[in-house]
Amino acid sequence: MAKVGIGIPTYNGAEFIRECLESLQQQTFEDFEAFISDNGSTDGTSEICEEFATADRRFRHHRYDKTVPVLDNFLRARSQLESQYFMWRADDDLAEATHLAGLVQALEANPSAVLAVSSIRRHSDSSEKVFGLPSNTASERVDRIHDVLIGCHPSWFYGLWDWATAGQMADFLISSYSFDWAADHVMLLPPILDEKVAFSQGGHFIQRIKRQQAYLLSPSKKLQARARYTDLARRLLDERDWTPAERRAMDRTMWKHIELRVAPLSKTKRRAVKERLLSLLRLG
Repeated sequence: MAKVGIGIPTYNGAEFIRECLESLQQQTFEDFEAFISDNGSTDGTSEICEEFATADRRFRHHRYDKTVPVLDNFLRARSQLESQYFMWRADDDLAEATHLAGLVQALEANPSAVLAVSSIRRHSDSSEKVFGLPSNTASERVDRIHDVLIGCHPSWFYGLWDWATAGQMADFLISSYSFDWAADHVMLLPPILDEKVAFSQGGHFIQRIKRQQAYLLSPSKKLQARARYTDLARRLLDERDWTPAERRAMDRTMWKHIELRVAPLSKTKRRAVKERLLSLLRLG
């Protein structure tokens, strides 16, 4: 059994999946097994994946005839692997060669951690930005959690998980939250609140924005997602022990986190009203 399992969900990613798989092949940490969950691709993706699986025994590829929802394919990618550690890798993302080694080292140096993350380089068609790691050295617990919760990045979802925890967090997501928007942060909340995130000083994770439409959501839907996320965040806070002063501080921190990472309330409300007015004008 490999130490690291890597689940790669893909659908019609022929334009970029070769680079993704090559990036994994070039990792300095080599004790991994990758399963490519091919969601019924029709554009040549399957042939590229099969080529890798034939040439490198660390890669397995299966093309499913039926195309299922994106989240289902992510979960299916994990279900075909069993390892000490696990990570998801989107078919359009890359990583520097020392990325995986750094994540493994971070987890092994922090036995209580269930997730290791690195700094992020985010590429879109028009820009590149680096997101560094937040500080977690404050003396007070609520201050450390504040710094990590405000400084977290959605691509931490693609960090290295304890294998069992990845499954538990996926089950938690499915049972608690019905939106794709901010679903990555839903899975990140419990390990952040429990201070079980380790920080890697190894190579960057490279997030490439190749399917921009997948990141769009109407203002009214964002408000619905925000309301559900807020309820869920309060429940998670309720389940943990805080002094009264700590809980007040955590409520303020969570509000700030939701404003930054889910949707700003006032701005999104204004956009939802505009969206509704435009819809009524079209109907008229």
